[in-house]
Parts: sequence; structure tokens; C-alpha cells
Amino acid sequence: MAYNRFKLKDLEEKFGIQNFNNAFITHQLPTVEVSDFLLKTLSLASKEALGTEKAKSELVISPVIKYFKDCNADSLSYFSGYEFNVDTKQGLNGFCDYIISTEPHKYTIEAPIICLVEAKKGEIEEGFGQCGAEMYAAQLFNEQAGHRKKAIYGCVTNAFSWAFLKLEKESLSIDPNYVPLTFNEPHRVLAVLQWILNCSL
Repeated sequence: MAYNRFKLKDLEEKFGIQNFNNAFITHQLPTVEVSDFLLKTLSLASKEALGTEKAKSELVISPVIKYFKDCNADSLSYFSGYEFNVDTKQGLNGFCDYIISTEPHKYTIEAPIICLVEAKKGEIEEGFGQCGAEMYAAQLFNEQAGHRKKAIYGCVTNAFSWAFLKLEKESLSIDPNYVPLTFNEPHRVLAVLQWILNCSL
């Protein structure tokens, strides 16, 4: 088994993780500035064919995550397409789309706080199991390394809709209020990511 094989029911059956609809994202999000460069990048993306997961990843998701990282370069590192093997016997292994950690300027993964999954075929809900498994692996990884975090966060996105998750011990909250992203309005997604980082530092 690997992360991408997990469903929500597998998390409950294997690890006792209960999932809940829970609007945990604060209404008082931090104010974020969005650069002209990012807006130009997204504007150019709007003129491209975005019918594949790869195109959405390269032209929309990656620029947003990279900009978030650049705005917080002294607070975090991010890893794209890295193998994250925590417990192969339990299926907590495989490649992750994105992992964000609170250890800056790192070459290897340390203190992960956000696991981001690109939705397959645009189906966000189908990615919840995979994201939850990666989040649980990150929780175990941090405990083993002595980096205890109150919560691990996750996100499943098809580029234009971003669903956020929060894992606290064996409780997985899925915020039902998906955050939209448009080519000229990435602000709220960036604000939620910034809020998560602020909560985790």
C-alpha cells in the first residue's frame, strides 16, 4: 500500500482516525500581499490549455506554493515530488506532491506541517484519504524526531478549489468551505496558508 491507495475508511480502520466536517479556518485571516509577478504568471496561465493535472500543477499550483514559500523564506522549506517513507509496513510510504515544513533552507524534510495533494481527475474528495495518510505520517515523523506539533494541516486542490484539512492526534477535520482561487484572486488561498504557518510557528 502507499499514500495514494488510502481512503478515509482506511484511516479509521488502520489507525483509528475519525473524520469530521468542521469549519476550522478562522474568519480573521492575515492580510497578504500578492506580487505583480504572480498575478502576471496566473494571467498567462489563463491563456493556456489546462486540461491535464500536469498543466494545472505547473502553471497554477506550483507558482502559488512557490510564492508562498518565497514570502516566508526564513520560516519554511517546501518539497515537491519527494519520497516520504515513514512506516512501510503500515503503508505510510510513497511520493508526495508537496510537503511544507517549518525548518527553513533545508535539503531534506524536517518538521513537516502541511501536506498538499493534487486532486486526481479534479475530484477533490477522492484525495482526502491520501492527504490524511500523508498527514498522519507527518505526525508520526515529527513525534519520532522530537518535533511535536499541535496539528498537521493538509490541502487537496484541483488548482481552482482548495480544501483544507487539520489532523489533531486521531481527529481529522475537513473544512467544508473550500477556498476558491481565480487567476486574478489568489489572495484567500495564500491567506489561509499564511494563517496555518502562523499557527504552526
